[in-house]
Amino acid sequence: MAMNVSKSRIAVAVLLLLALTTPLQAAPPAYFNDCGYPEYKPESLTQYCADAGTGVVKIKWSSWTSARATGTGSYYVNLCDPNCADGKLVWAKVKVVLSGAKFTHGKRYLMNVTVSSVNGKPLPESAQSNTIGWVTDYWMG
Repeated sequence: MAMNVSKSRIAVAVLLLLALTTPLQAAPPAYFNDCGYPEYKPESLTQYCADAGTGVVKIKWSSWTSARATGTGSYYVNLCDPNCADGKLVWAKVKVVLSGAKFTHGKRYLMNVTVSSVNGKPLPESAQSNTIGWVTDYWMG
């Protein structure tokens, strides 16, 4: 009986030693697909790739994991008046959340974008809502 207890203790000690000395494998990084270009912690996000008339710039990320990212930045909308080339931009300070991790095209991407005003006021051109969202779905190739 003493022999079995001793072997058990040795086995547990070996397993513990292996667990402590084996490097942990980190989760793969997450990227964001901004108009066909995979980016890690991008400084800007574009909602509409065709004209880049809406998006978030000057993003400062406070957290970034393989499942979710949060940060703050400046949301802009081109009012396209009198036309989009000469339109006025309107701005709002916002919180940005990326979520909806999906493995595609050989990488993990955060697919969902949620933008909300930091002061609770409605975002420009958002039908009186202080939060908007979109799913990145532009893929090159």
